[in-house]
Amino acid sequence: MTMTNKPTRKGLWLLLAGLTMLAVLLILGLIVKLGAKKDDTEPTANEATIRPTQSSGSALEDGSDTIIEDLAYTPDKFITGTEQLPKSLQGTQVDGEIIITDEEQLVPTRGLRRLFDYFLSALGEEDTKTIDARVEAYILNTTPQPAASEALKLYHQYQAYLKQVSAIQGSPTKPINDVKSLQETAQGKMDLAALERQQKQVKQIRSQLFNSEVQAAFFGTEDQLHAYNKQMIEIAQDKSLSASEKQKAKQAYLKRLPESLTKKQAEQQANIDQLMIRTEQMKKTGADESQLFEMRTELVGVEAAERLAVLDQQNQDFDHRFERYQQQKQKINGSNISQEVKQQQIKALEQKMFNENEQKRLTGYEQFKNQSS
Repeated sequence: MTMTNKPTRKGLWLLLAGLTMLAVLLILGLIVKLGAKKDDTEPTANEATIRPTQSSGSALEDGSDTIIEDLAYTPDKFITGTEQLPKSLQGTQVDGEIIITDEEQLVPTRGLRRLFDYFLSALGEEDTKTIDARVEAYILNTTPQPAASEALKLYHQYQAYLKQVSAIQGSPTKPINDVKSLQETAQGKMDLAALERQQKQVKQIRSQLFNSEVQAAFFGTEDQLHAYNKQMIEIAQDKSLSASEKQKAKQAYLKRLPESLTKKQAEQQANIDQLMIRTEQMKKTGADESQLFEMRTELVGVEAAERLAVLDQQNQDFDHRFERYQQQKQKINGSNISQEVKQQQIKALEQKMFNENEQKRLTGYEQFKNQSS
């Protein structure tokens, strides 16, 4: 038998099958690698459209956008934050500003606080979660990182500040500059020591939530205005001065103030103080809408007078609904049903007659009406 190096027909087929299998494995391996590379470089649709940030303001190591994990809303609800604005903000431009450095770091300014206040002014028309979503979307749509994360962190700190200050100052339905407080000030009855204690508490809250730079930017003008108010109260409580002398002393102090935003606000507040007192006096003497409008126009201008007329109408509507609510509430309390059922019916009545924001006013408004009567 002669030996040969040629492969047999069977061996040749086995060799071809092995080479084919090896080629298939190589192709499959290449496909897997390409797919993995594609997943690493191309984000999903959701990842490409959402730019969430972390409320703590820290950035990821690779410098990409960070993620908010502590908010209960989905950040893709808005894109610019100005879609479908509530009625009170429709037709307006977003007030405020976001200033950043060349390194894209946030610069705290009074304008940033105004921006927060602009969106928060719609509270009652929109719930907190919706407003949070608007603010987040607006900041992320207009501001690069890391300034965007810093702005969002300040926004949530500012919300916490407002809640804590509201708890100190009492019901939001009774502002510090309400008519009763102004009249008490004019009569020398305002407790200046109590106001100073309250201001000290407010400053403690600020120091816990904000650094010194933010405090100066957000509240510097407010503190200067507080100093002006304090001086006005001290003049009002000076028993050695007559009423005319007190008025002259207030005007002299206002003129001595340097030209600044504080002076402008003090002048505006003086007009507003006078406006509130004169409005109350004219209403008691039976002044009609045209007389009120003329007086308000003289003090604060036509546009403000028009807005006040609309506010009067809204307050009258609320007052009429409140009277009907009180009547029906008395009927419920006088009925022969359990206390638990009474509370359920009163709660249902409140939800039927008032929106969520108005319901918060009911307790304070009832106390106000009782004191007035």
